[in-house]
Parts: sequence; structure tokens; C-alpha cells
Amino acid sequence: MLSENQLLNHIYQTAEMGREGIQSVLKYTDEPKLASALNSQLTEYEQLKNAAGSMLQERGEPPKGLGPVAKASSEVMSTVKAMTDRSAANIAEMMIQGSTMGVTKSLRTMRDCDVRDAGVRRLADKLLKTEQANIEEMKRFL
Repeated sequence: MLSENQLLNHIYQTAEMGREGIQSVLKYTDEPKLASALNSQLTEYEQLKNAAGSMLQERGEPPKGLGPVAKASSEVMSTVKAMTDRSAANIAEMMIQGSTMGVTKSLRTMRDCDVRDAGVRRLADKLLKTEQANIEEMKRFL
């Protein structure tokens, strides 16, 4: 069974990965509506990351961010895919794939955690809803 702190770290890292993914493709889009949607999502991930980080610090645990290898791997993959096809549909598809992985990992992590703190539960649910809303928003660009 995972602890609530492990769930909070998962939320922190998932939001950080979402931010990294958006930042790595944002520079490749020429579509203003897609750029606007991505910037909104970037703000949402920042808020989730900050909330999880604050909750961890309140519990006396510093947040554990993504490792340099995970960041570099994400950046390289996104850059290669976006450089070969800068279309809004391709970038949207990449974002959908990333958010889908976020949903899958979050559901698994939440299932393996005995969450008693309502604030932690709300934040985990907010992450899921955010990922699902992001998927729906990106479908418009396919």
C-alpha cells in the first residue's frame, strides 16, 4: 500500500511531466488556438504541481521532481516528433498520448493508496479531471 505522500509525489511528478511535455512542443505550433489551449493547460499543471508541493512540505517532506533522464527523454521524443510534423493534429495527438498515460498511472497509483486525507483525495481527483479535460480539448485539433 502506498502512502499519501507517495500519491502527492505522483501528482507532483505527473504535473511536472505535463508541463515539460507542453513546453517542449509549444514552440513548434503555429496554430494560435492550439497554443492558447496548451498555455491554459500549462497553467493548470503548474497549479497542480504547486498544490502537491505545498501539501508535501506541510507534511515535512520535500517534493521529489522528475529526474534529469526522464526530463531529457521526454524533451528528445517530443522534439523529434514535433520537428517531423508540426501540424496541430500531430501535436494534439502527442498531448493526448501523454495525458492518457497520466490518467492510467494516476488511476493505478490511487488504487494502491489508502487515502484518508480529503485534501489529498481532492487533489488526486483534480489531476484526473484535468487530464481527462485536456484529452477532450486536444481532440478538437485532430
